[in-house]
Amino acid sequence: MNRPRVLLVEDSLTQAVAMSDMLERAGYAVRHVPSAERALVELNGELPDLVLLDYHLPGMQGNELCRLIRLNAGTIGMPILVLTNDDSPACQREGLESGADDFLPKSQSAELILMRAGNLLRHAREASEETGLPRAVFRQPLVLIVGTPGGADEDLERALVQEGCRVERAIDGEAARVMVAARPFDCALVAETVGGAAGDALCAALRRVAVGDPTLILMLDRADSARSRPGHVSDGVDDRIEPQLDLSVLRARLRAMLRRRFLMEQNRRLLDDHIARETETIRLRAEREAAEARAALADELRLANERLQAANRRLSEQASVTRTITHNVTSALFMVDAGGRPTFMNPSAETLLGCALEELGGRPLAELVTMDDAAERAALAALSPVRNRPAAVRHTDGRTVPVTVSLAPLSGGDGGAVVEVVDVTERRKAERQQALLMAELSHRVKNTMATVLSIASQTKQRHDTLESFWPAFVGRLQALSSTHNLLARHLWGSVQLGDVLRHETAPYRDESRGNLALSGEPLLLTSRAALSLGMVFHELATNAAKYGAFSTPDGDVSVRWTRSPEGDAVTIAWEESGGPPVQAPSRRGFGSRLIEKGLAYELGGRASLEFRPGGLACTIELPLSDHVHATGGDTAPMPIPAG
Repeated sequence: MNRPRVLLVEDSLTQAVAMSDMLERAGYAVRHVPSAERALVELNGELPDLVLLDYHLPGMQGNELCRLIRLNAGTIGMPILVLTNDDSPACQREGLESGADDFLPKSQSAELILMRAGNLLRHAREASEETGLPRAVFRQPLVLIVGTPGGADEDLERALVQEGCRVERAIDGEAARVMVAARPFDCALVAETVGGAAGDALCAALRRVAVGDPTLILMLDRADSARSRPGHVSDGVDDRIEPQLDLSVLRARLRAMLRRRFLMEQNRRLLDDHIARETETIRLRAEREAAEARAALADELRLANERLQAANRRLSEQASVTRTITHNVTSALFMVDAGGRPTFMNPSAETLLGCALEELGGRPLAELVTMDDAAERAALAALSPVRNRPAAVRHTDGRTVPVTVSLAPLSGGDGGAVVEVVDVTERRKAERQQALLMAELSHRVKNTMATVLSIASQTKQRHDTLESFWPAFVGRLQALSSTHNLLARHLWGSVQLGDVLRHETAPYRDESRGNLALSGEPLLLTSRAALSLGMVFHELATNAAKYGAFSTPDGDVSVRWTRSPEGDAVTIAWEESGGPPVQAPSRRGFGSRLIEKGLAYELGGRASLEFRPGGLACTIELPLSDHVHATGGDTAPMPIPAG
């Protein structure tokens, strides 16, 4: 909830701090200004909910500020509480008569001050309604003193400041004329004699050049001068003030004159606001009537538009189909006239021929399409129906594009036809590729079956029972399958040696400890080399898991491959460490024979096994060939992540 806003007008800093602290602890938001003039500036901005006002202020007094607040329609109901050290009945009466809602001595208790402030705010909220009044506009009256009216120089200026005026001076008539012509003054107090010249004549001169309509008051020097100069008013003087000690008559008349002037200004603002609102109302009414007229016209046009839209819808649908056919299909479409000359080509047709319609030079389409069959060529030239017939089109760059041609004659009109030409280059390539793949698949299936039979036969020779045969046989088939899957993901093209190693050793890697280290330059393997090496790495990894480095928590396997100095061979070194002690087996198993003999047969390489005390070492030497080759670039070995 927003806190009530209080404007505190107090010239004493000590009392202002104490009063602000009391109000803020009671839940008010306080803004403090030290003078009535500063208060007017604040009131031109965001209006407060309550004004807490010191009666005696420097310059404009508190009662005069109350009068200005009450003269403004935007603040006529704003609560005002006057505080003063002077609690005399006369002071209280003058403060309340100036427009204050309440009057309290500063000596009163904080509880009473807060109670009175809360009471004023409560009644103000109950009476507040949206009145639509213009925002508050406050200013100080601007008074010009010309000469030394009445001989009371300092007293006159002090009295004007207490009435809330801003005072400026002109030392002579010329200065006064320049000043009133440059800016609007509310009042000019002119001495009876200014620089040896008569003040009434100066008043008439000021009236002619003044901006706005200032009130011109002639200040008489002698009591009998009023009787001796009866023509002051006709000379442009608005009022005459005789000399007096307390200036009470001047202050009262000035107060009444300024109050009337401010009320007239406020009435003009209210009138301008009323005119603006009436103008806005008339504008809105005119806009509403115009909108109603447009709505009525729109209703009349709607039925006509609906009929027009129904007629256009069929055309739009047909146009949409035409745009879809001509611009979105991949087929080349031609519209030809009765002589077979193209009159329209879609973007695919321009791409197929490599030129735009204007570049054909009126040549018949039959000259652009080559067909082997003479009867079909004659049918195309005669615009007879043709469907999916093989042909060829010569592109502007000289190449011949295989196509199929379909022609549908147009019925009615001046004849002509629609011709569809389909580029079948990719289809022909796909057919050839499919034939090659089928032949390759047949060959690989035969090789895989032979490999499986060989694995089964060799494994059976080393195992006497089905229980011992089956795990070894399944493991080797899984190794073969893993490499097959890797090759399938690469469409049976080349794969990286590092990828084959990662697949075959995946079940035994410990990523947290890093028990497998791979390093070497990128090396590509064909499917044949990948299958052969995959079986070898499977045998090595399985052996390491049973008897070697992968069988213990502290074991490590390192695989490095490097090219020979001549660059025509590669050496792969498998080395185990940290596993159990290794001894050479008493007989050579199928795995050893597969490692040592299989590579020689498949890839022309050789392999050797060393059963070192610290772990098994296998060295594989392969010649670089069409099946095993480097990727080029930097040949320095580089680490390959094991994961």
